Amino acid sequence: MMGRRAQRGQALAEMLITFAWGVPLLLAILQLGLMYRAKATLNDASFRAARAGALHHAFTRDMKQELVRGMLPTLYAVPPGESPNLASYTARREALSRIYGVDAHPIAKVEVISPTAADFRKFSRSAWRLTGDCRRRGCPNGGDYREVDADARYYEIPNDNLSQRPAIQVDVNGRKINVQDANLLKVRTVWCQEMKVPGINKLVWEAVNLSGLINSADWRRCSLMRAAEGGYYFPLSSHAVVRMQTPVRCEGNLLRNTNCKNLR
Repeated sequence: MMGRRAQRGQALAEMLITFAWGVPLLLAILQLGLMYRAKATLNDASFRAARAGALHHAFTRDMKQELVRGMLPTLYAVPPGESPNLASYTARREALSRIYGVDAHPIAKVEVISPTAADFRKFSRSAWRLTGDCRRRGCPNGGDYREVDADARYYEIPNDNLSQRPAIQVDVNGRKINVQDANLLKVRTVWCQEMKVPGINKLVWEAVNLSGLINSADWRRCSLMRAAEGGYYFPLSSHAVVRMQTPVRCEGNLLRNTNCKNLR
């Protein structure tokens, strides 16, 4: 009888001990699953962003906007009492693209890994093109187009007839590449994903602060998100490689081959 009295309350104590570590473990698994879903979405969105870059001269502005559109499944939520529909989803996607797609917003970043600024200086050429502006100088033969003036030509890496162009490799900062290599667009994306599981989000954030990882550029970017909108954000990154479908141009300085915003 004394042994049974001594064991009274043991089940409650065991339950409290299990509860103390079991519930945080379940919450951590839930947060991990949400982050895995966000990372899978980012992989697809990064390819979409690279594809947009391939179609828009490797401009980071277009790639960032497409990245935000691709990450909408992690941001879109149907308000209580409403049913989801394609119209509201599309409107939300375009609204977020305009807000988060601007260069200054820290939620996302797209950086071009290749071609580099040195590659662009080596392979870019002043490109011949047509214009429909016939006021400054009349269009020949009474037509609607003329060749642009020499000082108004864009610098770009040749993109046409790549299979017919010489594959001679040249040295660029110790790397041997040719014009075909310079037409491969490789991008790295960064996305600040909000951690939404209560308790775990703050625990992870504080652990990162104590570890010193907050000094990395990606963590500083997500710190800006926390300062601007509150919440706890974790930086996710991905890579994508596509072949250019349009010539690579110097974003922000089209008439030169230096000081390009999209190349480093």
